[in-house]
Parts: sequence; C-alpha cells; structure tokens
Amino acid sequence: MRIWIGLGMGLLVAACGKPEPRQSATAQAPQAPQAPQVRMAQVGGTVFAATVTGPGKVVARAAEAIPGRAVPSTKGAPNGFSLIATLPADAAARVTLGATAQVRFPAFAYDVVVGRVVKIAPGKDATSEVEITLPRDSRFAAGQSASARIIAKGAGTTMLAVPPSAILGPHSGAAAVYVVDLASARVQRRAVTLGEQTPDGIGVSAGLQKGEWVALTRVDQLHDGMKIAPVGPSQ
Repeated sequence: MRIWIGLGMGLLVAACGKPEPRQSATAQAPQAPQAPQVRMAQVGGTVFAATVTGPGKVVARAAEAIPGRAVPSTKGAPNGFSLIATLPADAAARVTLGATAQVRFPAFAYDVVVGRVVKIAPGKDATSEVEITLPRDSRFAAGQSASARIIAKGAGTTMLAVPPSAILGPHSGAAAVYVVDLASARVQRRAVTLGEQTPDGIGVSAGLQKGEWVALTRVDQLHDGMKIAPVGPSQ
C-alpha cells in the first residue's frame, strides 16, 4: 500500500512539473534617461590696442626729391597713393609716426588695406591731417573716400569671444548661447550681442562675463534648466 502511494505521488509531481519561481513583490523601477554629454568652452577675451578713427581721401603721393636726380614726370601716381585722414587734434596727438592703420574703402566692399602713418600736420578748426601710405594697388585713384582706424597711445579694450559653434542664430547682432553652471551641471539660455570676429572666435559685446562656460555641442537640442554631462575642452 505504501508503494502505491509513493508511486502515485511521483506521477503527480511529474505531471505537474516543477513549481514556478516566485515573482518579485515589487516591479523594477524604470531607469532615468542619462544626461547627454555636451562639450563646452570657457569665455575668453582678446585685448585690442587703443585706436582713433577718422574719414579720409586718397591723394597721389608726393615725389621725394633726391639730390642730383630729376623727378620723373609721368601720368598717374608714379609714387603710389596716400590717404589723408582728418582727425580731431586731441586724437591725432595720440598717434605716432610709423603707427599701423587699417583703411576701409566703401568702393571695395570695405576691404581692409593696411598702411602706416608717415606725416602728422595741423589742420583747420582744431583738427589734424594724418597721412597714411597705401600699398600699391591698381584699384586706387585720387579722390576716393575711405575711413582709417589708427593704432594710438593709451589703454586698449578687451573683447570677449566664444567659438562659432556656441552661437544660436546668426553670427552677428542679437543671438543666444547656453551658459553651463558647473555646480549643478545645468544649462541656461542667455541672450548676447555679438561683435566683430576676433582671433579667439566671435566677439561678444554684451551678455557674457569672462570665465563663464558655454555649450559647444548639441546646442539645438538643449533647453533652459536641462541637466547635461559637461565635457571639458581637453577631454
């Protein structure tokens, strides 16, 4: 009788199979999405020398007389051209002979031409006339208008700059960047005013401070207060 009972229990277990393992009482919580890696750069600055500016006109450069040699008489400007820039007397007083000048011509789409100051003379009505030699260029003609920016004595100015990839919107005028808060690893959208191109990137005249960090990658995917995984420039 015991044999039949044991055999019957064995058949019952075999028919039912092994018991299923118990499931966990609590379901596994979903994992939070990982913060995206965003490369960043620190806001730097370029120190520009002090400058003075003024309008000017192109003139044929006067020939320099050499003892014992006749000055050739030819048409055009055999000695090249100069720009005579008119500056306020106090501004001209900060200019020295040999100073570098950047000359922009409206007729040449404001291309920059580099010259040097060779003469400073008193002008009319508290002004001075500054002569700037121009390189030889077939485009020059007497009477052309231009503006000159001349390196002068005095304290320079610092222009902040950011890499072009940090800019949201056009690379001139009003734009925006994402500033990275390293303590919280979150970004904040910041309106900025852009200036001229500098050796360190695009100039920023308002909206940022030197030493702040800005996002360089995924800027079109970021939003205010978003948490990121900051990646430094050397990583």
